[in-house]
Amino acid sequence: MAKEKFEGSKPQNRGVILVVALWLLQSVGRLFFAILGMPEGMGQFLDVPISYTTSLILFVMFLSLGLCGLAAAFGLWRKQKWGFWSIILVSIATIAFDTWGLTIQYTAAIGFIVPTTSLFYLYLKKSQLLTTTN
Repeated sequence: MAKEKFEGSKPQNRGVILVVALWLLQSVGRLFFAILGMPEGMGQFLDVPISYTTSLILFVMFLSLGLCGLAAAFGLWRKQKWGFWSIILVSIATIAFDTWGLTIQYTAAIGFIVPTTSLFYLYLKKSQLLTTTN
C-alpha cells in the first residue's frame, strides 16, 4: 500500500514552503532556548523571576514543541497527510502554551505568529492540500 500524500505529484506550492520554513525557524528557536536554558535556567530569558517548577515546565514545553514542530514541518514538506494534521496539532498546542506564557511575560505573544499563520493558511487550502491520488 502506498503512503498517503496530498497534492499528487505537483511541485510544492509557495504557501506550503513558507509554512514549513516558518515552522523550521520557530522549532529551531525553541530548541535553541531549551538547550541554552536547560531545566533550571529558563528564567534567564525572562524579565521576572520564576520557580524551578516553572522553569522545568518551560524547558519541557520548548523542547517538545521544538521537536514536534520539526517533525511536523518535515511531514508537511514531504506532502504527507500526517504532516498536515501534525502542523494543525502543534499549532494548537503552541497557541495554548503561549497563552499560558503570556501570564509570565508578554513577549510570549511572538509565539502566536507562526501557528496562527499556519492555521489560517492550512484552513484556506485544506481541500486542495488533502486531495489524494490513487
